[in-house]
Amino acid sequence: MFPTRVMLKKAMKLKPQKVQASDYIGRGGAVRTVPLVRIPSEARIFPYGAADVKDETKALLRFPKGGMVVNDGGSEGWAIVGDAEGRKLAVETILGRHRITPSTPPPGPLPVAQQEAPMRSIDPETWKPVVYLAFAKPSATGEFIDYTARYGHLEEGDSNTLRHTLMSAYPPSEAAGNNVFRALNKMNLSHLIDIPAVALSSGQTRRARIAEALVAMPSMIVLEDPMAGLDPASRELVTDTLGDVNATQDEARIVLVLRDKGDETLNAEWITHVCEVNDGTVWVGTRNEWLDRKSRQPINHDDKRPEGNTSTNAAPIVRLQNVSVAYGEGERPIIKNVDWTIRPGDRWHLQGSNGSGKTTLLSVLLGHHPQSYSLPVSALNLFSQPRRTIATPVLRQLMGHLSPEIFAAFPRNMGLSAAQAIGSGYEGVFSRRNLAPEQKERILYLIGYFSEFLSSSKQHITDEAALKELANREFAHYTKPQQALLIFLRAVVARNPFLVLDEPTQGMDENIWKKCTEFLSEEWSQMRAEGKEQAVVCVSHYEDEVPWKHGKVIRLTDGVSEVIE
Repeated sequence: MFPTRVMLKKAMKLKPQKVQASDYIGRGGAVRTVPLVRIPSEARIFPYGAADVKDETKALLRFPKGGMVVNDGGSEGWAIVGDAEGRKLAVETILGRHRITPSTPPPGPLPVAQQEAPMRSIDPETWKPVVYLAFAKPSATGEFIDYTARYGHLEEGDSNTLRHTLMSAYPPSEAAGNNVFRALNKMNLSHLIDIPAVALSSGQTRRARIAEALVAMPSMIVLEDPMAGLDPASRELVTDTLGDVNATQDEARIVLVLRDKGDETLNAEWITHVCEVNDGTVWVGTRNEWLDRKSRQPINHDDKRPEGNTSTNAAPIVRLQNVSVAYGEGERPIIKNVDWTIRPGDRWHLQGSNGSGKTTLLSVLLGHHPQSYSLPVSALNLFSQPRRTIATPVLRQLMGHLSPEIFAAFPRNMGLSAAQAIGSGYEGVFSRRNLAPEQKERILYLIGYFSEFLSSSKQHITDEAALKELANREFAHYTKPQQALLIFLRAVVARNPFLVLDEPTQGMDENIWKKCTEFLSEEWSQMRAEGKEQAVVCVSHYEDEVPWKHGKVIRLTDGVSEVIE
């Protein structure tokens, strides 16, 4: 029999603490058990080691009267929204990474941290009561991982399947196996259980990571921006599944960390409470109170994106004719008979559900996929040449590329400065290179253009010495949203004739991406005035994230393409 959370709580050494009704009131006014999180009223959050916790100006966060209480039992669902820095600090607070004042009596502000491991299926030495999933994050080692190499591992005998990935962390047992299948069923992945993990699409990989968190049987799961990169059907599936998990007594409580951009997830009925953080000030209330609060705030409906229809009759940059890619000796087709011509000035929105073949198609037109070398000359041309005749270093200098994989893989342990990270885009490499004076000037211009998002003062900077200080700061010392911006600048620094923006907003704040859209509009106008045209392909599941209006659309459905102009 699979152990439930109710059974596990009975086996815990820590007995529930008695609390005052004023401290913790459940729905209907009934006093319930100790909550998972209970940040005290008007709490102030400081770094560990802070010398003066009475100086509110040094507080990282300032909670309101009433604090924040995350109840157990499935009656509440929480979302954390606000600015990127605020969301990060709120998550770090509930993970116990900062000092919370005033102090509270046992079991303290984070009772969830004192829960014990399940008796079966999970190793008590490695079990964690809280699982935190941050999808847009670098590798744990900080080293570069060649994400393009995964195409070479799609062999029929590949043993690193989704089944092995999920089972490897747990002692082999019938209960663990049942839990894996249950989690995969919830994420609609059971039909992929014996597929190599590297063959999964980005959306399928995201759902697999959520399934892995469910297998771990934590008391609470914190998911950061879980819907990014998911198609509408997958977003609905994940939202409903997480709601079902949250509502079940013996499952984990769910806390979602969302970018506040009208995410439809916030409309889910199971989201009952919201914690919003802006400029260090925390607001806590019910979802209905939050929606009412948002409705009274002014909304800017102006769409300042440029028009997308700027195509020319120049020679194609990319031409695909009847291109197919399959694995397992043709038994597993990925893309089928795709025709696609991309000319200078084209603005293409590549659409398709998770697993439809978008990543494979992008890898072919970027020249990354091993099979791109073997395609007939009539099938694939890049810059009017067969792929096999263009040296990879030359091809990289002709293309700018941004993707979640590049963000995750980019090296953070080499001591690269922000300027060096951006400058690596000139050659499409992942290490420092000697830069010409005009290249350094271009990099400094880009840093200045976005200086309000890269400086701690949040002010636009024009002083050259201050800009150079931002340029010389280590890439790894910037926040994740700032790193995402720097990777974007890496993709656009060289003004290549071909630019691919694959899920470009992942990891970014909405305000940063809005500025990026304004920048692209200015860049394209300037390039056009100089007699140049840049072809751009954007991959996104959100129409309003595409940095232009009324462009061309190519849609993949189970590997079959449809062009909509």
